[in-house]
Amino acid sequence: MLDMVQWMDEDILDVLTRPLLKNAPNTYAYTKCLTEELVGEYSSQLPIAIARPSIVTAAWKEPIPGWVDNLNGPTGLIVGAGKGVIRTMHCDASLEADIMPVDVSINGLILAAWKVGNNPPSDEPLVVNVTSYKKVKL
Repeated sequence: MLDMVQWMDEDILDVLTRPLLKNAPNTYAYTKCLTEELVGEYSSQLPIAIARPSIVTAAWKEPIPGWVDNLNGPTGLIVGAGKGVIRTMHCDASLEADIMPVDVSINGLILAAWKVGNNPPSDEPLVVNVTSYKKVKL
């Protein structure tokens, strides 16, 4: 796939993108799926966990409450709205975004690594969805 993107003309890629994506909603989701498949091929040789955190936001407690190292994602939106730079935004009010503080997300990753390291080898990677599930919504 990467080789194809390197040598193909952009117009041809535009035509091929939708058929290549199949059921994936966008190229971001598609490439994440490709990566998981590639990593999963090594699960019989290596202990592997695939973690899927939801939208990561500023820290809850560690290293300090509110810690963030960038303004990407929802943190940037909140700061932009608070400063008056973003006054309106087109969204679907019936949808919710699942958000997770960075320190809680990292704890989930550490737990997944611990679980893989303390259980017998498997031919299938451990897949963990690190989400808040109705606890923290934006």
